[in-house]
Amino acid sequence: MILPTLFLLASAPAVPSARNTVAPEIGVPFACGRVFPVSQGHDTGSHLQNDTYAWDFRMPVGTPVVSAEDGTVRLARGDSTQGACDPKMAQHANYVVVAHEGGLETQYLHFSAVVVKPGEQVRKGQLLGYSGNTGWSCGPHLHFKVARAAGTGWNNPSVPALIAGYGDPVRDTLIAAPACGKNQDMPVMAANDPRANEPLAPATDVLRDGEQAAGGIPSGARSILEKVSRTASESARQREQQPEARASDGAGGSR
Repeated sequence: MILPTLFLLASAPAVPSARNTVAPEIGVPFACGRVFPVSQGHDTGSHLQNDTYAWDFRMPVGTPVVSAEDGTVRLARGDSTQGACDPKMAQHANYVVVAHEGGLETQYLHFSAVVVKPGEQVRKGQLLGYSGNTGWSCGPHLHFKVARAAGTGWNNPSVPALIAGYGDPVRDTLIAAPACGKNQDMPVMAANDPRANEPLAPATDVLRDGEQAAGGIPSGARSILEKVSRTASESARQREQQPEARASDGAGGSR
């Protein structure tokens, strides 16, 4: 969740102490070649109790969400179309829970569509579904956490974790999924989803220790992305001009 993310479910056990444990390092939960900002980090805003160590990523509806590590789908729901910024809507969230080795699992919330089923084995980077705005959600985003497999419900207590290459990113940190491999296509957005243009989830209004104050894309990130875009455009123009130059040389012209 972006604002309230406290799911008071009967099946959710109390949060155990996280002291003296080694934080697992996990992959990025969205598809290769994409970049999104953290809109809420660990132990900030509404990330309390079972969601203390969760992250939220602001992203449009229909963004491909992938498994952060190899595992087995323990729970999955994708039939809900309801969502609002209201705690009463918590039960309407679409979700996927993937079980991993060592008694840990990853939880992914607010899908618009889910493409996996319980019992299915998944590989790191495999598509689980498409992000959305279902359940108790104040705008399109992905809620993601590592949890201890302590119960049969979908909201087990979170544990401290790190994202490979980023550690424990705080609000406004820009997170990039690894580049797509040579023979790997970038998973596409969900086709023709009218919700893709919905306003993105706001950053939490409640700031706590360690949380950055500015919302949206972090300072300086926009200029970096614009530079990458300019470089790509310049390379494309150069490729277009090269055939013309070769044709001119082949015609016997002199310089």
